Amino acid sequence: MPEFASNIRLGLAAVPAVFRAFKNRRQAHYVADLPDYLLADLGIKRDDVHDALNTDWRQDPTYQLAVRAAKRRRAR
Repeated sequence: MPEFASNIRLGLAAVPAVFRAFKNRRQAHYVADLPDYLLADLGIKRDDVHDALNTDWRQDPTYQLAVRAAKRRRAR
């Protein structure tokens, strides 16, 4: 019985992470609709957005976009 309760707690702890991943994926879709000049202001390219959205559904595309933007800022 303790193992079952532990599995239930683990499953419940994952629920907010799944909702956050879906929310961030939806936000990345909004970013994909921005014009190129605004993407450049953010430090990302349209290809970056498409690559981030074409990852596994469990990965956070907004995190990937933030990493790419930070790398570009450091490269300047």
